[in-house]
Amino acid sequence: PTRIYVRDPETGRLTRPFVYRVKRELDLETFTNRYVEDKSKRYPIYFFVRTPEQPYTIFKLFKSDLRLFGLGDEATREGARIFLLGTDNFGRDLWSRMVYGAQVSLTVGILSVLLAMALGLLLGGLAGYYQGTRIGIARPILRRESWRFPASGGPLRRVLAFLGHALALLLSLVFWAGLAVLLAYGYWMLRDYSGPFERVLFGVLMLLAAAWALSHALWRPLSFDPDDLVMRLVEILAAIPFLFLLITLRAAFPMEMDPLAVFYLVVAILAIVGWGGLARTIRGMVLSLREMDYVTAAKAIGVSEFWIILRHILPATASYTIVHASLAIPGFILVESGLSFLGLGITEPYTSWGLLLKAAQDGGFASFSDRPWVLAPGFAIFLAVLTWNFVGDGLRDAFDPRRRR
Repeated sequence: PTRIYVRDPETGRLTRPFVYRVKRELDLETFTNRYVEDKSKRYPIYFFVRTPEQPYTIFKLFKSDLRLFGLGDEATREGARIFLLGTDNFGRDLWSRMVYGAQVSLTVGILSVLLAMALGLLLGGLAGYYQGTRIGIARPILRRESWRFPASGGPLRRVLAFLGHALALLLSLVFWAGLAVLLAYGYWMLRDYSGPFERVLFGVLMLLAAAWALSHALWRPLSFDPDDLVMRLVEILAAIPFLFLLITLRAAFPMEMDPLAVFYLVVAILAIVGWGGLARTIRGMVLSLREMDYVTAAKAIGVSEFWIILRHILPATASYTIVHASLAIPGFILVESGLSFLGLGITEPYTSWGLLLKAAQDGGFASFSDRPWVLAPGFAIFLAVLTWNFVGDGLRDAFDPRRRR
């Protein structure tokens, strides 16, 4: 790192902060390069320096070339630089990359939590509110009721009912035809890549699946409970080890992708594996909230289910959701840093704290012993996680009704 001086070496008095230009020399004893300060000239540090040769934009809207601090044009022309935390293995300013990486790491954590919250609230709320309600997927083909079209009501209502009934029947036929094609294709593919025992075993399973599907397609309606579907999905996600699931989902996509696409992919993967816990809790809260007197009264006066959920149920879960989100953000930041450290997350030219640690690790043990400043991104991760945990604890105490008494 560049050493910053605040005292005049001749008088010892406080002065404007300044630095010296660093030059590289060959050590004749070890025949290695070393960097020494050229103290023949000082280069003062100025605040709010303009750099017309390096403009930038704020939020892709406002153009500017103003920097918080710098050395001025003369120092730039003479090769003087200021590196607060040193440089990485390629000579790039580590402080600038840490600040830029903070945007990526913190944005990934916040966006992932927002997306996971949306999934958790939606699926958990549906599972809790519609528990016990059977939703039909496909109608049995041989049942007379499936082909009986409505004939009551006015002309417009009968036409709309006829169109809806016909569409439902068509979707049922498409569903069962697609399932049959999928089963046949799976058996055909397995026949070429398995032995006799595997083919027999899979054939028996296929026959059982076909018998079940045929019974529902011909005589019995196929329906499901939203609560069963969502909770079974949550249990499947919880049964798979977290890190293994992350790596598997990331490995399902090509490693050579556009860096921006990788950014959004990491956000989506973190949200997919992180919504289950919130959905389970929201489902339990909605189960109790839907039996409250004010919800029952709203149903009795004919309020729509959408308005009941939006006006009476979701606001009651807001405090828990906010606390859960603030406590989940540090976990997502750690997971993103871990993925980037393993080479499965953010890629160049973008950077993140985990990617900076990976670059430091690529230099071997010498990076840690000779250039310990490359570990600064790890301290930034620790500080961010600690800060978000304090925020989450504070929000939890603020929303706790027992403490407010």
